[in-house]
Amino acid sequence: MVKQVLIVGAGPTGMVLALQLKRLGVNATVIDSRVAAGSGSKALSVNPASLDILDDLGVTEQLLARGKQNQSVNLIYEGQRLFKLDFKQLNSRFAYFLMLPQPDTEAALQARMAEMGCMVARGTALVDLQQQGDQVQVTLSRDGQEYKETYDYVVGCDGARSRTRELLKLPFSGYDYDMHFVLADVKVRWNRDTSQSYYMVSEDGFFILLPLTEGYHRIVIKVSGAFDPKQTIDFDLIQAYLQRLDPDLEIFEPSWISSAPFYNRETSQFRRGNVFICGDACHLFSPIGGFGMNTGIGDAYNLAWKLAQVAKDEAPEVLLDSYDTERRQNAKSLLRLTDKNTSLIARLDRHSADDEALFTPKQKNRPFIRQFVQAAAGYQLDYAAAESAKGVGRIYLPLDLQGYRHQGTGYTLFVSDGACAERLAQQVAYSGEQARIQVCQRETVAHQFDPGAECVLVRPDKIIAFSGNELQCSRFLNDTLLLAESA
Repeated sequence: MVKQVLIVGAGPTGMVLALQLKRLGVNATVIDSRVAAGSGSKALSVNPASLDILDDLGVTEQLLARGKQNQSVNLIYEGQRLFKLDFKQLNSRFAYFLMLPQPDTEAALQARMAEMGCMVARGTALVDLQQQGDQVQVTLSRDGQEYKETYDYVVGCDGARSRTRELLKLPFSGYDYDMHFVLADVKVRWNRDTSQSYYMVSEDGFFILLPLTEGYHRIVIKVSGAFDPKQTIDFDLIQAYLQRLDPDLEIFEPSWISSAPFYNRETSQFRRGNVFICGDACHLFSPIGGFGMNTGIGDAYNLAWKLAQVAKDEAPEVLLDSYDTERRQNAKSLLRLTDKNTSLIARLDRHSADDEALFTPKQKNRPFIRQFVQAAAGYQLDYAAAESAKGVGRIYLPLDLQGYRHQGTGYTLFVSDGACAERLAQQVAYSGEQARIQVCQRETVAHQFDPGAECVLVRPDKIIAFSGNELQCSRFLNDTLLLAESA
């Protein structure tokens, strides 16, 4: 019998988790305390790595029809351009950020949920949970009535004020910046190319301008002092801030205005027993770089295949430990990156002179800038130890993307030689694992971490599990994957 999973929260993270579990044969129960989907604009950009994931789930095509592709980001300091991030250089099918307000992303995910038969019990809140042996008893509330249900696993995708995290008594520590930001969706007139994105930095402050659809732009302005949720932000106030920072930028026809704090927080565990937390429930980033929603999508994609295999008794319970290890490591890395970038842009004291020097327009800084593009796109992910060779633990992006597709419903073994592919397919079939390990012959399987690769084994979440030649691959299958998963 397939084990039962409860997902708390139907934002992007919760819906990605539910969709991927559904594809893998696990029908999760999804609840959300909101009676309707959120309408606030919130997160804006979907990065290339997330577009890869959402494409695997059948969602990206809808998103592309709604959003604005953005291939360039300019960093301007005191009126002078320091550098331009060019995402066209990425080895990716989606070599751009998609600028799209979060409600539109959620709407596309909801449509896909409906197509897949994934329902959300709205107006249903998590009140309490108790772990009892191998199960979790939850107390839920709906229409003022409380009732109890029992699940094998519970996943909290319930945001920054996560009730799941609170019930697990997990800390949520970090750094709260002594500043906040105001933001608005507006139309603009400016003496720069407004089809591109800009980080406009000066010693007096900064603002960010991001292109949207229908002639609108998102503007984000840094304001000193702690965030006050009771403060009223109006259009005149935003115009006054901009007049001081760049009087040449004219804004008009606002469609949405808001404010929010800058955070840098994480919890100490992403798993406790049979309860997991994902997304904003376990990490909060500064908005610089747009990692918030995108990291939550990555959390869900990493957890889903592991949870599905364990729920169907296809893998040992210990596999679930790797979710906490891998995603907490990734969150820590991104928190350090966003903290440093926030300090640089907001002119704080949480970075060094050497950090600043890397952003100057010099020939020697070009490798850093190329790496920065990879990190911003979400492709700098690395789950393996530093000494790991040939890209194990990294996202698989073959050098030849023509016709490349990786369906995240199982492991895929990409093999460049036809005869070799046939031999390895026979090995997999003999082990009885052919349902979950697909052998796929491609003319070239090489990637940037292993240009001479003959065989590349890719996990369901697009992460390289092995890269090398046929003999090495055969040994890896026997000694690691087939042995472990048949145990």
